[in-house]
Order: sequence, then structure tokens, then C-alpha cells
Amino acid sequence: MLTVSVTKDYLLIPVKLRAPKLLLTVFSAEDREKKLYEWETPFPRAGEEPDYSVAVPVRRHRGETLLVCGSLPDEELARITLADERPAPAPGRPVIHFSPENGWLNDPNGLVRLSDGEARMYYQYHPFGVEWGPMHWGSASSRDLLHWEAGDIALFPDRDGTIFSGSGWRDDENAAGFGPGALLFYYTCAGGTQAPWSRDGVFTQRLAVSADGGRTLEKQPGLLLPNLVHDNRDPKVFRHEASGAYIMTLYLAGNDFAIFRSPDLIHWEQTQQLTLPEAWECPDLFPLVVEGEEKWVFWSADSFYFVGSFDGWRFTPEQPRRTAYANRIGYAAQTFAREEGRVLSVAWLRLPNAGRRFTGVMSVPMELTLARDAEGYALRMHPCRELSGAMKPVSGTDAPEAPWVLRADVPADAGSVCVSFPGGELTLDMDAGTGRFGETSLSFAPGKALPLLLIADYAVFELYLGSGAVYAPEQNLSSSLAGPVSVTGAGGRIPFTLSEVD
Repeated sequence: MLTVSVTKDYLLIPVKLRAPKLLLTVFSAEDREKKLYEWETPFPRAGEEPDYSVAVPVRRHRGETLLVCGSLPDEELARITLADERPAPAPGRPVIHFSPENGWLNDPNGLVRLSDGEARMYYQYHPFGVEWGPMHWGSASSRDLLHWEAGDIALFPDRDGTIFSGSGWRDDENAAGFGPGALLFYYTCAGGTQAPWSRDGVFTQRLAVSADGGRTLEKQPGLLLPNLVHDNRDPKVFRHEASGAYIMTLYLAGNDFAIFRSPDLIHWEQTQQLTLPEAWECPDLFPLVVEGEEKWVFWSADSFYFVGSFDGWRFTPEQPRRTAYANRIGYAAQTFAREEGRVLSVAWLRLPNAGRRFTGVMSVPMELTLARDAEGYALRMHPCRELSGAMKPVSGTDAPEAPWVLRADVPADAGSVCVSFPGGELTLDMDAGTGRFGETSLSFAPGKALPLLLIADYAVFELYLGSGAVYAPEQNLSSSLAGPVSVTGAGGRIPFTLSEVD
């Protein structure tokens, strides 16, 4: 057992990837019955150097003594130390796509704006490995939606469960009574998963509150919703002004979802259970206006979406399921709460690890709009307008060693088109309306000019075609972003522009 007198802000837990896992339990020395934390971590043994260290924020325990228990000799547990700063992040991380400093990332959670415009993002996080594991909430913040600063781990698993996905809301009206502007975070407490501490629990919906702008989240006692079915999860909360209530969408099981209403963000009444073919988990529900008409979009994790109407109690789909993304890399997208004048979405990009100390990348936030096409209503996706404001033109045809954006208008009669760039290639058949981007097969309207936008960053590319009709992320395995770029078709070179993202 290791005794730690807390005099600094972080407890550093060393991680050796692929090492045997060690169960670590942390107690308060003042109350040895009070378990504070528990993790299973691949812990380095004698003579092994850790790959990285997880920084557990312990500033709330300053002046206290903690007991760290694990089945290793004390001299090996003594590799757990204190520090005033988090360690340096993993190398090779993207610049304008958020990724964890180390460890595993998946679903974006709790996307919310502060009153001063700062964006807060939380996310599914397994800090003790580069594969999925017991979920925490990580945190990040940004002033421009492009450059994100990683924050502390915001929510830790406890005896009731690991911390699955959820959403955020800025309560300017003080409907919940925690004070005007308090940040409310709705999450699934996932009992009965693989964490030993909570393996006998069930899935319930709970609340955490922040009074300091999202830097620290305090779990609230009790349940918002009890277990309805075993895997019910992923609460997404928003305000429906027309009916004067707050709304929660929730995944139940299979292809079933539920909608709830609340007058105060605390007490919830179910108003609908609906089945949406092939859709599952991570629901979202938001309005978009097309040609002066308001429509509602019910979204699920695989980028499957349904367009219809919503009256504050019930959602009614009005056309069959559609798919927003061209491949299965983007997943579990969520929209920002209280984003004025636009619907702003962030997706988890399921990229392979590729030997890095981190796994998982977030998309550049994208603005969603709705258009009509031959099949009805269709989503259109565009990089957030902040990207254009950060772009600086690059002279010549060589990409810089920094995130860059390529833009081109491919003529309808360009025939077979090849876009070549450092780390990848895009091919298009303008006559057939087909293409290939990495492992992704593309489909677009043939015989029409095709706007093209490609974002390049370390570890990831994002492709937009047809003014947002096609969105396809892909991995970037190149260690360099710099090099020659060309766009050619049947008639020779096709003009394009390159911009560096500042």
C-alpha cells in the first residue's frame, strides 16, 4: 500500500501498454471504508519504462492523505507520483482536430457554449489504454472551434457505474435551481459493464453540475431516470420553445428510442417511445429550416437520420431513413447546445491506432443544413465558418507542413479526375458520378460541376463534395503534411487553391 500526502494537483499513474493489468484502488486515509477511485491499468513492472502517465486531478484532496492499494510491492507502487502539471501529450496529434493527450477517445459529449463564447467539449475517454475500456469523461475547450486545449478528466467511474455518453445544457433561466448560467451535464451511469467496482449495477441517467464554467463537474445525488431497459443510455437535452419545455431524447434498446419532457430540467415525463429502423444509440433531435419551412431531424449514431415533424411531445418521421456520411468512420455525432443561428455538429472519427499513444480523433465541427433533392429532404454538411476565417492562402502547388485546405471546382466534363496530395489520393469519374478516397467508395451526381474541399491534418483527412452533399473522413498515415499537390482531369490540370490553417 502506498501512502500519498497530497501536496500537488495531480496524481500520476504510469501506463505500460500491453503490460499485465493491475487493479488500483484509492482510499481516504481518514476513512478507509471510503473508496475514491478504482482502475484497472497496464502497470509497468520493475525495469520497464512507462509509455505515458495518466494525470488524475487531486487538487480537491490537497492536505489529505490518500492510500493507493494494488497487488505489487510498495517500491513498485512508488512509481505513482505527484505533479503540478499534466505530462507532455503524445506526439503526432492533429492540430485542428481534437484528440486525447494519451489514451482512447470516442463519442463527443456535453457540447456547450459558455456565455462568453468559449466552447466546451467532453468526450468518452479511457485514459489507461489505447483501446476501449471503462469510460470516463475527458474535457477540452476552444475559442475558435479549431484549436482545442485538453483539460482534466471531468468525471470518473464510481460504484454505480462507468460514465457513458450524455449532453450539456447552459441553464441561463435557472430552471434547475443551481444558479443562472450553471452548466448541467446529463450522462448515463453504466453499471453492470466490465468495471469490477460496479459490475452489479444497471444503466441509469444522472446529472452533474458545474458552477465554474465547466472546469469541474460535481455529480448530483439520486437518479434523473431509473433503469427502463438494460442498456438505456445517451441522454440529449435541449429546449423546445414552441411548447415551453425541455426535451430529452434517450436510446432504449434495439432500434427503440424515447422522448421525455421537463419543466425544470430535473423531473422528466416520457411522452413517446418510437422505433426507427436500423438506428441505434446516441440520439439527437434538432430543427432546420429549408425554403422557409421548419423540419426536424432525428439523428442516430451511424449518421442515420430521419426528417419529420416534432410538436414538443412526439416526433413523426415523414420520409425513410437516410445516411449522412459516405463511410462508417464518423460516428456518434452530437450538436452543440444553445448554438445561436446554426446547428453545429461534432463526430467521433473511428480511425485505427496506427502505433500511436492515442486512439480517436474528433471531426472539425460542421454546420448542418437541409436541402431538397430527388429523394426528399437531405442533410448538407459544411466545415464550420471559423475554418474559412483561419485560412491563409498558400502560393504555388506545394502543401505546407501545417494543416491545409484544398479547394477546387471540378468541371462536369473533366472525365477521370485524380487529386494527388501528401499522404493520399482521390479519384473521381465525373461521367459516372463515382469515386474513391482511401478505403471509401464515393457517389455523387454525375454530369454536374463538383465543388471539392479537402482538409488535411496529422492523422486525418476530411473530404467534402458537392457543397456538402458528400462527407468522407479518412486516416492520414503520413508523418508529413508537406509536399506537391495536383488536380488533373481529361483536359489536363484543374485549377485549385491551397490555404494554410493558422
